[in-house]
Amino acid sequence: MTLVMRKLACLSLVFAFALGCSKSDDNKKPKDEPPTPTPKPEIEPEPEPAPDPTGGYSLTAPADLEYGKLDPNNPEGPDIAVVHGNPQDDEMSAVFLRVPAKGDAGVHTHTVGYHAVVVSGSPKHWLPGEKKVKSLSPGDYWYQPGGQAHGDSCDGPDPCVLFILFEGKFDFAPAPDVKKVETGDYKLVRAKDAKWGPMDPKDKKGKQIAMLNGDPATGPVAFGLQVPGGGEAGLHSHTSDYHALVLAGTPSHWIEGGEGENDELGAGTYWFQPGAQVHGDTCRGKDACSLFVFMPEKLDMIPKAAGGDEDGAEGDEGDEGEGEEG
Repeated sequence: MTLVMRKLACLSLVFAFALGCSKSDDNKKPKDEPPTPTPKPEIEPEPEPAPDPTGGYSLTAPADLEYGKLDPNNPEGPDIAVVHGNPQDDEMSAVFLRVPAKGDAGVHTHTVGYHAVVVSGSPKHWLPGEKKVKSLSPGDYWYQPGGQAHGDSCDGPDPCVLFILFEGKFDFAPAPDVKKVETGDYKLVRAKDAKWGPMDPKDKKGKQIAMLNGDPATGPVAFGLQVPGGGEAGLHSHTSDYHALVLAGTPSHWIEGGEGENDELGAGTYWFQPGAQVHGDTCRGKDACSLFVFMPEKLDMIPKAAGGDEDGAEGDEGDEGEGEEG
């Protein structure tokens, strides 16, 4: 075989080998496959909100009130500070309303009823047709049924501050043409006219109670409470939630295991006490402590026994001689 033929043979072998390798590589290539999806990052569920350690209990001192305009479009109008709930919800809410001196709301209505207590100033509250409407004083109370026309104004040189419990969503509808209404469930009790009696008939000089509105045996019920200086209720609870407003004196109020046992609360302090929650009350100093209390359910008192359990209900009779101490 000549040299040329030998080179051609070698080239053939090389070409054949290369072709074979190329085919082999082609056979080794994987078939087209869908791309592997990118794993989605795991979304961790939001943690459950921590339970409220107070169980809904709240206490607000006058210095902690945060006022805002009742009507943002009326900068000269009343101010409102919400201390419990939401006045735009259907549930009960508690607010402080500060009306400018000489402020006059005119005759108007609300869809829901409300309970009101004068904190300071000289307001007037009346039903159309009343004659000789007199100014009210701190501690005076009224219940205004929903749908009933009424009027409000603030006399005197100072603003009028009211504590109000709305029974549902707050609204306001002017009713200037209403000249007279039936009294219905409307009720106004001046502090000086309240009828006081001992909570315990056996202790004439002990805690005093004055029923203002409602039925203590079933609730809802609004009442005044007076505790002698140094009076102490001990740890206890109630079936019902309640709202309390300090009118005079320096009481202390605290929930079991919480702070505040030695605090001296001043007039205008508000607290919301959930039902079935153990708490304590004391009237510090020599002067009596006076409070306004509202309970949506029956009025009772359940002392906490020495062993830690609640020791049965007291004061379920629903008369003025039996009751509770905040």
